[in-house]
Amino acid sequence: MTTTNPMKECMEFPEALAICCQIIANKKCIDPKIFEGISGIADYMVLTTCTSETHLRAMGDELYRTFKHRYGQLCRVDYQPLSGWLVFDAFDVVLHAFTESMRQKYDLDGLFGRSNILAFEYVLPLDICSKSLVSPS
Repeated sequence: MTTTNPMKECMEFPEALAICCQIIANKKCIDPKIFEGISGIADYMVLTTCTSETHLRAMGDELYRTFKHRYGQLCRVDYQPLSGWLVFDAFDVVLHAFTESMRQKYDLDGLFGRSNILAFEYVLPLDICSKSLVSPS
C-alpha cells in the first residue's frame, strides 16, 4: 500500500521540487513518484520515466536551462547518451529519469519502498506557473 500525505500544505515544499514536478508534467513524463526523507543525500527523491533517449535528453536540457536561469550554477545534470538514465541534482531534490526498460532494470521504486511517497498532484499545483521558468529564447 502506498503512503501519501494529502494534508501536507503546498507551501511546505521547496520551490526546486515544484519546478521539477512542473517540468515533468510539461514534458509529459510517465509515472512520477516523489519520495520524502529516504536519503541523507537529499530531502526529496523523484523518479519518472521518459519515452526515449531523445525525451531524456530534452528533459535534462530543460531542467538545466530552467535551474541555471533561476539559480545560477546550483544544479547538475548527469546523463550519458544511450544510458537510459538521467540524474538531476538540485541539492535538496534529486531527480532520476529513466527509459522504461532502465527503470525496471534498476528498480529504484523497489529500493526506496512504498512508504514516504508524496502524491505528485499535491506538489504540482504550486503557483509557479505564473513565474517564468526559463528566459525567453
